[in-house]
Amino acid sequence: MLNKNWGKLQEVIKYEFGDPEILATALTHKSYSAEIGVGNYNERMEFLGDSVLSAIVAETLYLRYPRENEGKLSQFKAQIISARNLSAWAREVDLGGYIYLGKSEDTKEARQRESLLCDVFEAVTGAIYLDGGFENVKKFVLRFLNDCREIEITDYKSRLQEILQSIYKELPKYKIIKEFGPDHNKKFEVAVYIKSKFLGKGVGNTRKKAQQSAAEQAMKNVKTE
Repeated sequence: MLNKNWGKLQEVIKYEFGDPEILATALTHKSYSAEIGVGNYNERMEFLGDSVLSAIVAETLYLRYPRENEGKLSQFKAQIISARNLSAWAREVDLGGYIYLGKSEDTKEARQRESLLCDVFEAVTGAIYLDGGFENVKKFVLRFLNDCREIEITDYKSRLQEILQSIYKELPKYKIIKEFGPDHNKKFEVAVYIKSKFLGKGVGNTRKKAQQSAAEQAMKNVKTE
């Protein structure tokens, strides 16, 4: 399975694959694999890429911030490897335009979906590691990571907890309102409360992301009271 635009993609990411089939697998969504009856798709490479990214980011932060403690470094790391950030990196090199999607999934909106872009960025990271080793994948990741000179911590759950503890002396409670969407793109809607008082709600493709979204909205509401 080859794509005539792969030359352009490899030029943009500044890495040429020795084995193009590794890149093909990284760009193949499960829906496309099922549609054409091909066994290889990118979920295993996502798993590998996630671990490789984590190692590169951890090393970079350790060296960049020698005076920060483990807690702050963990916050930085979580922010960098978040779906929001990785999907933004994927958009920089237009990875959404190269993904193989099944016909039922292949829409303009789907190709820009945060979860999909995050997954394919991780898969391409894993693919470069498999094809070219750690030093090559490190160069690829550092192209993006070196632009993150100032990292804004957006752990809204922790910040909301601190605010509410100081005001109410209690912790917020999160409740799943509903789950919707197909299994491969499940969405969660979560509401956050303090002493049974509704503060905000949010949606995400994992419970944790929905809670972060709800906490972000809640912080705005608490500040305006």
